[in-house]
Amino acid sequence: MVIVAVPKKNTWMVTGCSNGIGLALVRYILTTGDNVIATSRNPSNTPELVKEIQSHPNGAWLRLDVLWSQEKISEAIGAADALFEGGITVMVNNAAYVVLGAIEDIREADAKAEFETNVWGCLRVCKATIPKMRQRKSGTIVQISSVCGLAVFPALGMYSASKFALEGKCLASQSFSSPSPKKKIQKNSHMC
Repeated sequence: MVIVAVPKKNTWMVTGCSNGIGLALVRYILTTGDNVIATSRNPSNTPELVKEIQSHPNGAWLRLDVLWSQEKISEAIGAADALFEGGITVMVNNAAYVVLGAIEDIREADAKAEFETNVWGCLRVCKATIPKMRQRKSGTIVQISSVCGLAVFPALGMYSASKFALEGKCLASQSFSSPSPKKKIQKNSHMC
């Protein structure tokens, strides 16, 4: 008799999937056989994408706006965590907002909206996810940051400021988010 170990499927949850990196990542994850939960603020705006992802037995699409209250985000992530056996094992914070322009020309409301999505939204998602990962004693959080979190480019000053803040949050989280020296919960990814 031969005993073969079957690798455990991961369940990924990805924010900001209506286009770009989030959508490409979700499509790739589906090809691996892992489970994936795509999210966006308004799934009704992209019904063809929702149908595409949900046509796979290992794909789901949920409404999640990182601007929601902590309570509402925690509730949505709790529901998502129950969709596939074993819960969410990989959380990808991809949702982002960009305002272009010279810093002195950007309205305060726009700058605040950028930080609300890129920093506070990401933090709310982490606060809803990390306790579940700690309970299971495993999990990975991937922050889709940007090279703009390491260097500043013309017309991207406020975006860079928000991504520098995200980088700082990641560094702070790394120092305490590991339940054991062998497994880190926090990862960081630099993508433009």
